[in-house]
Amino acid sequence: MKTLFVITSISMFFWIFPAVKQYKTELFWYFFIFAFTDPLTLIISTQIHNVSNSPRAQTFFSFLLMLSVLWSLKNKKSIKILTSSVLSLVLFSFFTNRTITYSVMILIHVIITYFFIKKTFAFTANSGKVNIFHLILLLEEISIVLKTSTMLISFNPGYSYYIATNAFEILIAIFFTLYKEENEKLFIDLRSA
Repeated sequence: MKTLFVITSISMFFWIFPAVKQYKTELFWYFFIFAFTDPLTLIISTQIHNVSNSPRAQTFFSFLLMLSVLWSLKNKKSIKILTSSVLSLVLFSFFTNRTITYSVMILIHVIITYFFIKKTFAFTANSGKVNIFHLILLLEEISIVLKTSTMLISFNPGYSYYIATNAFEILIAIFFTLYKEENEKLFIDLRSA
């Protein structure tokens, strides 16, 4: 148990730095919310003395992540309908069981993944280049969907899996600490390939 606490603490520590690095970028709020989701979830679940609040808190923070991704599209009617619908699901999930809570969290991260895929394709279509930053962003969101799906299927995915996913997330945090989205070193020109 002590090892799990240490690994979780290290992961939380490393996710602070991408928020600092991404300051004044389009994805700053995404990384800022990401940096504080686990620490705040931990505080909420320990202060209320009810571990069952942890998935509810994570679902709420996932909703905030989604809002940060969709913020630039906030004036579109379809986005308003989407965010209102997801907010209703989030609130509903607070009064239901873990299965529904995890399902709503997965849905939110699938929506975020969809918008990151759109962003990736739009960038590639407009520039003729692939941005590795976008691919790592997609990889992170897909890993969250898989990790949450594992929690949905089996509430005890295992010690090794937990360590492996946290180590993977630490590596991704290091990447986002080192690089910003507009770093041209991360561009792969498809026209010259």
